[in-house]
Amino acid sequence: MTNYKVVNGTSYHADTSDKVISVLENARLNNTRIILDYGNVKTGTSWGEMHDTTGYVGRSTGTVKTPLLIYNSRCLGGGGILDHCIIGIKESRAKKVLYKHSK
Repeated sequence: MTNYKVVNGTSYHADTSDKVISVLENARLNNTRIILDYGNVKTGTSWGEMHDTTGYVGRSTGTVKTPLLIYNSRCLGGGGILDHCIIGIKESRAKKVLYKHSK
């Protein structure tokens, strides 16, 4: 069973940093399109993932509302965000860095 941190009704993996949660919640609440960089959070090494990394932050329905990455405003759903594996977050349009792993 996975342990969660619940912030504003969204359940994040217990190992997710508070800074990542803050950035994701801000993007969700402000409807900001973002680009995620997944990787090893201990070393800061990127996995180089290029697919399913851009979109808006939404959340699932049900009793445990996990964060989802929704491609665009016309989409009804999306894939779950591996929030505990994020090493970088950028704004999609301006490419402004919102979060970068310390390493």
